[in-house]
Amino acid sequence: MWIHRLAQTLQQDFLPSHCLICLAACQSADLLCHACLNSIRRNPWACPRCGQPGSALSSYCHSHSHSDTALHFVQAGLEYSGVTKDLIHRWKFKGAVELTYLLVQLALETAPIRERYHGLVPVPMHWRGRWDRGYNQSRLLAQVLSLTFEQKSHRRTPVINSLRASPRKKAQHHIDRQQRLVSSRGRYTTRASFPNQSLLIIDDVVTTGATLEAVAKTLARAGAVRIDAWCLAQAPEVPAQ
Repeated sequence: MWIHRLAQTLQQDFLPSHCLICLAACQSADLLCHACLNSIRRNPWACPRCGQPGSALSSYCHSHSHSDTALHFVQAGLEYSGVTKDLIHRWKFKGAVELTYLLVQLALETAPIRERYHGLVPVPMHWRGRWDRGYNQSRLLAQVLSLTFEQKSHRRTPVINSLRASPRKKAQHHIDRQQRLVSSRGRYTTRASFPNQSLLIIDDVVTTGATLEAVAKTLARAGAVRIDAWCLAQAPEVPAQ
């Protein structure tokens, strides 16, 4: 991404190199020092259906039939904590879009995308939310991923922006998984069709998977036959009280 490369050039040529997180001096124009980089928690053994950490199905996925979901496979390379949480917060809420490339590469190290897809589908935002933020962070991720695929394999995977989102009925962080599923039901629509296509949903942080599931069901109704999801990070599951 040219913004990322420009930031690195300016930092290397005109500014001292300091870690974005702890401000410690760096040996090069890297955005993170070795200590902060090594402290990032990865998510290599994720539940293949919801992305929760663990080497097998999560408790929720184990107790629910696979026919209940339109998602085939979910990847989330990082755990949403510590340095990763700080970076994503700056990128998502503070306008630090130059961090997109760094975040994608960090997540790809643990969650490489090996399948070939007909398209990448960023989770859409309602236009008011996109207006307030200035961008859709999921679309930024999809654009960088598409460019990364093209550079590595000379094969373009298009970004599909044909989905639309209605306003949220409730703030997501105030409700549980079941309520999120109900709240997300019917929120995403599309007039496009994807007959016999395999599609990859792109999002930043997966918490309960309700958003991914709602988008996947919309794509399935539009004809997609395989729907996977790739996210930067998985929010740790909060134990029941």
